Parts: sequence; C-alpha cells; structure tokens
Amino acid sequence: MCGVGGIFFKTAEHGQRTGEIAYRILDGIFRRGPDSTGVTLWHANEAGLLYVGVNCETPGGGARVLELLDQLGTVTRATDGDGYVSAAIAFDGLEADLVNAVDALDPGITVGSVARHLEVLKHMGGVANLDAEFDLKSYSGRLAMGLTRYATESRIDFTNAQPLTARANSDLSIVHNGHITNYHHLRSSYARKGYRFTTQNDSEVIPIMLIDEMSNGASFKDALKISVEKLDGCFTYIVVTDSSFAIVKDAYAAKPLVIGETDDFIAMSSDPQSLREGVLSDIDVWEPGAGEVHVWQM
Repeated sequence: MCGVGGIFFKTAEHGQRTGEIAYRILDGIFRRGPDSTGVTLWHANEAGLLYVGVNCETPGGGARVLELLDQLGTVTRATDGDGYVSAAIAFDGLEADLVNAVDALDPGITVGSVARHLEVLKHMGGVANLDAEFDLKSYSGRLAMGLTRYATESRIDFTNAQPLTARANSDLSIVHNGHITNYHHLRSSYARKGYRFTTQNDSEVIPIMLIDEMSNGASFKDALKISVEKLDGCFTYIVVTDSSFAIVKDAYAAKPLVIGETDDFIAMSSDPQSLREGVLSDIDVWEPGAGEVHVWQM
C-alpha cells in the first residue's frame, strides 16, 4: 500500500522545523507502510559537499564505509545508522568513482545515493526509528519528502527501502506508492543500455527512466509525462531534484495523494488527515487527477 508525503517551504526563511512537520505527516500514514520509512532532504549546500547514503546489509559494514569515505575525501558529518550510513563529505573527484569504490568493499554494501543537494535517510520501521538514528526533527531546510513502505515486490531491508535514486546520476530522488507491472521488461531494456540496478524494487526503474529520458534531450517535465505513458500499473510518485520537485499520477488515479498550499508552503500526503496534522492547520486540500503531472520550482 505505502504512503507518501512531505513539505516544501517557498522561502529559506520560514521559521519552522521542516523535519518536525515531515515527521508528523509520515507518522500519520504509518499504517499504510510499517516496514520502513525514508525521506529526501534538500540542502542549499553552499559548502559544496557531497551527500552520500550507503546501504550496509553486512553487519559492521558502516565503519568500513566511513573509513573509505574519509580516504576518498574528508568526512564532515556522518551517522552510522546500523544498516544505513549517511555522510556529508568534501569530495572533488568523480561521483561514479566513489560509487564503484564503495560498492567494491563488500557484496552487502552498496551506495544508495550521491548528490550535491539531496540527502537521503532511511530506516526500518516507522518514522520514530528514523528520527532516533538521524535526528529528522532538527532539519529546518526547505524540503522534506518521504515514504512509509509496505513491501510487496522486494525484501524488507535497507537496500530496497525508499527513497531511491539513479545513484551516480546526482540529485534525483523518488518515493513511489504503487506497483509497476511492466517493471521486468523495463529493467531489461535499461540494463541493455548500461544502467545498473542494485535492488529488486520495481520503483527503481522510475529514477533510471527519468535520467535516461533527460539524457536523450527531454525536459524534466516532459520526462515525467513520458513516464506516465511508459509505466504500466497503478502509481503515484514524488520526485525531487536539485531545483524542483513534482508529483505524478498514473492514468487511473488509483493511488491517493492530496495537496495543500498556502503563501508559505506546499504540503502533500496520501491521507488528508495526516497532512492537516502535519501542518497543524485545517487546510483545504485538493487531489490531482488521472495522468496529471505537477512541477514546482525550488
């Protein structure tokens, strides 16, 4: 089933803890997906750091990851979340080289995300576990979008947990509620093009599809529209880049998502009550229609 939602502030100076609002929204839809919880956070990143998320299914792998990252660059902030490492590092090399180096450590260790503006956090269970490991509530930046996952297509583990990215293709992250029924066909076609899949999650094809369409000349919005045509199944997904975010609904509009907007923020959730509890306001909400794509600039 899964649930997606989050908050975006229209200005950098908003006087609220974005992470606390995202926490309340995700806690309100926990019943839709109790297996894992994840968020994508946006950072202005004036220091030019690289945000790295690493899945560590091998026990004790976090220490090895952090040691390697400090050899490749300079780790300025890191949390070993007992299965998932989140780090910010000063790094001037090629992101693909970093991905390959970390992946080579151990078959149970894989890079989940690398980005200059997006930080991906995830943990097993509900948002309380995510906050306990990564202090989500302290985040006060402009955007936090997340998912509570109910695993249907793949294992309940850090590797298959969302948000998902296209890894070395920086600064694009998705959270997806639904099921992509032509996933195996699409996966095979993109694998033949040279894209590497690291999960068994049907959602992973979405960021790879978007990256591929944009590399072939499509605009971000056009790539989203193409995804509605190419993806079979019932789905709603939120996608975040370094400069924009968007929601996409399938042609059946079978997966719920409501949006509330004020002069200060845009909030969204799979459930209207969790949205209102998140923003602490009886805000009016609306639901996008079948096949609709909505894009907002950061």
